[in-house]
Amino acid sequence: MSDSDQHSISVLKFLELALTITCLVLHYYSFNDGDIITAFLSTGTFCGFIIILLAVFFGYLMKSRIPKRLDIFLSLMGSALFEATGVLIIEAWEHSFRTRTRDLAILKGSVSIITGVLFLFDCIFTFKNK
Repeated sequence: MSDSDQHSISVLKFLELALTITCLVLHYYSFNDGDIITAFLSTGTFCGFIIILLAVFFGYLMKSRIPKRLDIFLSLMGSALFEATGVLIIEAWEHSFRTRTRDLAILKGSVSIITGVLFLFDCIFTFKNK
């Protein structure tokens, strides 16, 4: 893999990490997601992928990359979990009264879906460079 490919992947991982942290901060301010399943899924997805992305990102910085298959698997799981979380959050809040908490929750769901799409692009990009 060339240095430019390595740099592109590192930037992509950093964007995923930034969006995941954004989701977690929004989650803090709009925690009541309706049902317990959505709350557990969103908390687990956001916190779990912050830990995973920090490990992967620092691995890239130290030039100690993870295997491609594992990277593809993590990207696919991230895409599926962030997409599902975003859909469930938006579904839980879409018919509630318009409040600041509702607006933050809808934003959280939207950022989660965008992060899921970014994980999918990461998976495609990683598979292409395999």
